[in-house]
Amino acid sequence: MGAYIIVTLIATITIVVLFSVQAKKKPKTVMDELNAMPEFRKMGELYKAMREMNEGVTDQDTIPNEYGEFGYDVTNPIPVNTIFGNRAYLGSLQTMDGVNVTYERIGYFCSPISEYPIDGYEIFAEGQKIAVLYLDPYNKKNSRKAPKNFKLLS
Repeated sequence: MGAYIIVTLIATITIVVLFSVQAKKKPKTVMDELNAMPEFRKMGELYKAMREMNEGVTDQDTIPNEYGEFGYDVTNPIPVNTIFGNRAYLGSLQTMDGVNVTYERIGYFCSPISEYPIDGYEIFAEGQKIAVLYLDPYNKKNSRKAPKNFKLLS
């Protein structure tokens, strides 16, 4: 019986010590887990390189030398920051009635206002094509301006 108590006591002390050691370790965050993935680190490096490319361009809600209708003309694209900015901007776009839109990239286009390609997207609401919008992903920030007939989520 004495041996049983000693073994139980040793096992209990071992468990308590192990749990206290675990408790002192900093728990891993989601970012820790993501940063452990090589693919995520490569995407981060790509994003950093794209942001550095955008250092010499605008931080305004419109392109300075633009002309034509905002967002609707390739000569007046919506300024966003990187191709990830395209998705973030379009993901926050709604019709004036508050309907979330979906979108499909249709390609890239040349524009006399930019040395970089401009991305074109077909915009859909409730399954119907309602517009084609142009975005310029080579800027310092995402525009906070919405094209005519649209609004942005806050």
